[in-house]
Amino acid sequence: MKLTQFKEQFYQHPSLVHANNAGLAPISLRAKETTEYWARRFFEEGFHTDHDYMKAVLDTRISLAKLIGCEAAEIAFYPSTSGGINQIAMQIGLVEDDEVLMWDQDYSSHLYPWQQACLKSKAKLKIIESDEKTWATDADKMIQAITPKTRVIAFSWMQYQTGAMMDYKKVIQAAKAKNIFVFVDSMQGLGILPCDLWDLGVDAIAGGSHKWLVSPVGAGYLVLRKKWLSTFKPHNYSSATFGTCDDPSDFECLPKTDASKYESGSKSVLEITALGASIDLILETQVTTLLNESLRLKKLLVQNLEKNYFCLDPNQANSFTSPIMNIQPLGTQTSVLQMSEKLKNHSVLHAKRGPGIRLAFHAFNSENDIDRICEALKI
Repeated sequence: MKLTQFKEQFYQHPSLVHANNAGLAPISLRAKETTEYWARRFFEEGFHTDHDYMKAVLDTRISLAKLIGCEAAEIAFYPSTSGGINQIAMQIGLVEDDEVLMWDQDYSSHLYPWQQACLKSKAKLKIIESDEKTWATDADKMIQAITPKTRVIAFSWMQYQTGAMMDYKKVIQAAKAKNIFVFVDSMQGLGILPCDLWDLGVDAIAGGSHKWLVSPVGAGYLVLRKKWLSTFKPHNYSSATFGTCDDPSDFECLPKTDASKYESGSKSVLEITALGASIDLILETQVTTLLNESLRLKKLLVQNLEKNYFCLDPNQANSFTSPIMNIQPLGTQTSVLQMSEKLKNHSVLHAKRGPGIRLAFHAFNSENDIDRICEALKI
């Protein structure tokens, strides 16, 4: 699929600019039509759809596995990213004095499950401080914090406030050499960054549907490496842990052996199938194509704003590039708060994050969107 065809999958609103795709992106036309299809069939056919919708959920599982590079049997679906994070954090078996390493920039829904797991087990949560000025996340700093007590390294693939990315390959390699469990929150990366996490040996990944995967809110996923499936007990239990909703209750039953045993209860079918439709669109277009277009638009905006604004780049020290940008005013002609008001007045969706205004372009954005932002922020 060509980039132009990808762009045609998104509604071009006459007055709104979607520049906060690291927060909530619009959904693709395929996702919209898939949601409408299943809503109509549930309305007209009810339980007669049972076999078909379960097949559609499996298709999404297979498509997501292709995007990540894992096996479909290693994927569990949740209503949100935090469901998968809690499954790992609460069931990994932390004990007193174990250490969990995280960055100070990690998003709250990633931080809090690990924080609570540490409080419950009396393990130690070690927060690694990013650079005070550049917001960079230096891999060496994370590696230097490792001790013989380090049990888990949990990090965001891309940090949500500034787009900071550490040399995760280096950290994963160091962790694997010491048998440290590596967990990645992929929410700010999957769908816009080529995924090599599984090939590098990451133990578990969690993420969700509503950012770079351009799907409705309400579909999260956990990917747990096959070797761990027999080790991690489900955090929540239901009929899905042991079989299907049609199986009779059995006090002697054993949990399933694949990751679906972590899915407690009924599936969010509309959200999951819509996610599958958008993932197929992304696979057809290719992630590198989407990333290159988002970076082109980002570069164009930087070139137009550089006289009056500073674009923070926490990735200068490594080879990573991020579609997320964080901009701040130069001088005293305006403030971050005033920038936000200007963008609001021009219906530009954005977020106040970290040191400035976070903007994040997807490949469906256009040069017209860049012009609208420049018009809003002109001094």
